[in-house]
Amino acid sequence: MRKGRAAGALVLAALLTNATGASVVPPEAPAVTYTAWTWNISGHKMNHGRTDSGLIEEAVGSIRRAENAVDFVSFNEICHSQYRAVRARLASWNPDNPSFARFQEAIPAGSKGADGRRICGGESFGKALFSRHRLGDAEYRTFAQESGLYYRSDDGVRRPLMNGLLCAPLVDRPTMRFCSVHIGPISTRKKPYGHHQLVELDGILDGFADAGLTYMIAGDFNANPDYDRLNRLYAPEVPEPSGSRGRAPNYDEDRELDDTDSSCPGYGEETSAEPQAGLPCGLSRPKIDMIFVRGDRLASPDYSADAKAIPSCTEIDEAGALKPGNSEPCSDHRVLIGRATLLVDP
Repeated sequence: MRKGRAAGALVLAALLTNATGASVVPPEAPAVTYTAWTWNISGHKMNHGRTDSGLIEEAVGSIRRAENAVDFVSFNEICHSQYRAVRARLASWNPDNPSFARFQEAIPAGSKGADGRRICGGESFGKALFSRHRLGDAEYRTFAQESGLYYRSDDGVRRPLMNGLLCAPLVDRPTMRFCSVHIGPISTRKKPYGHHQLVELDGILDGFADAGLTYMIAGDFNANPDYDRLNRLYAPEVPEPSGSRGRAPNYDEDRELDDTDSSCPGYGEETSAEPQAGLPCGLSRPKIDMIFVRGDRLASPDYSADAKAIPSCTEIDEAGALKPGNSEPCSDHRVLIGRATLLVDP
């Protein structure tokens, strides 16, 4: 039934009449081009909450690079110390925009991981978004479905890690939403945590669409594009990737901005550094980081995305100390940058 909703809404809008019986012509939605930038920086696991390894400089340099023309930024697995460092360096990104940064806590300060190590060096851990355009009030949503991962809070209690969605509208275009999401990595037949979170996310995005909102959502989905649990997001027009294992048909209305990539149509470029066998198109590493938009809000079919090489940072040892003179990848994910021209209602 969902596939008929957008078309039905357009027909309804066209048939609306005013009190005198005359047809009401809805205002034309302007077309606006936006670019989203997303990176899971492994702020705790690989970077130990540090801000002096080169990670911050690499991230901000990429965001502010003129040719990238970034409007929106999504960070996954970022420590609050790293969020503050990025925020400070982006303060002059658009000097006329005092409201450009939001943070959503997933793990509170003072918590420990399963290995007994203090998460983020004692700071909070979560996701963040930044915008070159002024942001309105943030919407912080926590999925009802837990992730299957745990931490110990400062009081020693074992607690489930809860994933969620962080969104904010634009002040100048309040019907435009930018969102950052992180879906849990565990999704099996017996423990379908990630699947249930995607069901929740799908419902939220459908609600946005029903309310006439335009959205761009970026983050780590912890699922490959050809996994069945993502067919509830992808539109039927997205082709099945070459060499895919015959997933169930897509049935929703979203397009992922890398789904037309010529190297693997319907899939896109790899974004994870972790090798995986049996991938389509002869890929050796999966794509799990994505940027989605609603298909019926695309003003042009000329959308695209590009995954960037993982930069190098100063190596950090297991105790969290820098090893000057040695380098290692800044993260186990690649930056993904996507651009699309969208219809945004006035």
